[in-house]
Amino acid sequence: MKTFIKKYSSKKKLLSFSMFLIAFILPFEKTTIRYALVIFLTLYFFYGDYKELLNKKKWWILSLTILWILPFIQLLLFQKIDVYWGSLMTKLSLLILPIIIVITSSYHKMNIGKTLFFFTIGCIISAAFCGLYAIFNYYFLVNENAFKYASISVFHHPGYFTMYLNFSIALLYYNLLKPETDYHINRKWSVVIISLLTFFILIASSRTGWVTNVLIQFFFISTLMVRKKLNSKFFIYFLLLSIPFSTTIYFNKTIKSRFQEVIMNTTSSENSKKIRSSTSVRKKIWKTSFELIKKKWLFGYGTGIGKKKLENQYEKEGYIYLYQKKYNTHNQYLQFFIDHGIVGLFILIFFTFGMIIISLKQKKYIYTLFLVIIIINFMTESILETQSGVIFFAFFNTIFFYDCFNNKNLAF
Repeated sequence: MKTFIKKYSSKKKLLSFSMFLIAFILPFEKTTIRYALVIFLTLYFFYGDYKELLNKKKWWILSLTILWILPFIQLLLFQKIDVYWGSLMTKLSLLILPIIIVITSSYHKMNIGKTLFFFTIGCIISAAFCGLYAIFNYYFLVNENAFKYASISVFHHPGYFTMYLNFSIALLYYNLLKPETDYHINRKWSVVIISLLTFFILIASSRTGWVTNVLIQFFFISTLMVRKKLNSKFFIYFLLLSIPFSTTIYFNKTIKSRFQEVIMNTTSSENSKKIRSSTSVRKKIWKTSFELIKKKWLFGYGTGIGKKKLENQYEKEGYIYLYQKKYNTHNQYLQFFIDHGIVGLFILIFFTFGMIIISLKQKKYIYTLFLVIIIINFMTESILETQSGVIFFAFFNTIFFYDCFNNKNLAF
């Protein structure tokens, strides 16, 4: 009996450690996360109780797999699986993660608070590394672009990395409102960390990251004020903090130009084929996407096929820049609409907007925050078409979704 208890306990610790490890290394280099996921999945499949797949109470969790199964069925019907298998593999975590959560749920209680703590620590360390790397490049290698956009975001595209950092900032703020014992970050240090991560987001120059950050700051500072959890020192600190922020905006040409682009919205005429800004790029992409959607709005073209059709349409309409860059829709809802038709669009809307309503009813506010951040980023990027986006979404969405439909509340 003692041997069994010891073995059972060790197994639980091993599975918990693998969960924390994935959360920690998620903000780091993409190759690393692949190897970690292989270890993670191997452990869970080896220890899994496959009888849980027959438990009807757990089928709600398995409904998440439709986000992978739908593209698979479409390509199967179109007889294009061999051609676009790579697109399915990119999204494989949407299938695997819900399954492993179900088959291990009978004996492995996830500690969401500690998982989020390790993710936040990973974001802090990865952002610090990026900052130090930029300083080294600027002062020792005399690289004038070291602090600009993609140059400072070493591990991921700035749009995805700032999404990670904004989620961490939201978690830190939430912990100020509702402290969690397993989220081991000192409340006094939280304000400093929030400031540093926000400063990094400013320099990274992702406009979606800026918008998300402003919304997070406004919501939580307003809430803290209403609940009277802010003191005079807090306001003085943020007043002093505004000095380096405003100075950076004024003197950094990249940040200044991107702010001006947001204000001006576009610098090209409607009929111009010349693309001069990322805002006008998206306008042309979205216009072209809707033209394709009109032709196959019911069932779509299929994952991978839709992107190829979009590229062909760029060439046909004379958008050579877009064709050469092979841009996707830069909007996840449009991407799903093109690939999977109106049915796919409604499925994605349910798992985002629909789940916001459910999470609010169940008072799962961390899940609500996560979904709001995801939706904002879905509006400007095809998050589920890249590894950086799909693993982040699949990992946390599966955990929070399980928490919503599990009978016993999990930590945090």
